[in-house]
Amino acid sequence: MKKIITIVGIILLSGSLIITPLLIKVKVDCKSQYVECPQQITDKLNLFNGKSLFSAKKGIRKILKPEYIISDYSLQFKIPNILRVELLVKKAVAAFTSSKSDTLDLVDNEGKVLSTVQNSALPTISIEEDLPTPGQSVSAANLFALNLASGIYQMYQVGQSHIQDGSLLVELPGQIRVIFPLDGDSEILLGSLRLIYSKIKEDGNLAGYSQIDLRFKNPVLR
Repeated sequence: MKKIITIVGIILLSGSLIITPLLIKVKVDCKSQYVECPQQITDKLNLFNGKSLFSAKKGIRKILKPEYIISDYSLQFKIPNILRVELLVKKAVAAFTSSKSDTLDLVDNEGKVLSTVQNSALPTISIEEDLPTPGQSVSAANLFALNLASGIYQMYQVGQSHIQDGSLLVELPGQIRVIFPLDGDSEILLGSLRLIYSKIKEDGNLAGYSQIDLRFKNPVLR
């Protein structure tokens, strides 16, 4: 008799584990490392409010998988009916602008375009070609420029730069124009700039120079 009761109990427990996700109607709650989830994601997740736990999980995984602004996510059910969605949202590190567009592209550190905006406080690089659309990636040369522009911003808080004729142009305090190549080793280039710019500042020679050209093996000062 005890054995029969045990078997029946196992069957009932197994059945409840299968049936419960089909019966519970969930309320979706989304959080990210920035507390709030992006509105474009929240709008999609809200479509699963009132759906069964099973259906909501399946549907949410399907819509989150191709989202280019999300690097990772997790789903957790919380009693009585909350389905918590935790997102790791990609962060924009720079913006690209073009004379051919009245918007800016916000780009992450891998060169992926996350969104388009009207203005931004991020380091901004102006380019002469068309801007890519969200979900696309910038070119290898523009990604290299992004790494340089981010380094310039960290060192000197200069947020504007321009790509022209295959080079990145930056104006530093003291009216010093810096010309970077769009390939090579960005850390070496930034290190060279720091040494040269610090040296001419220490020597009081800012007024004596107007340009630091880093496109050559030996940097050229003019």
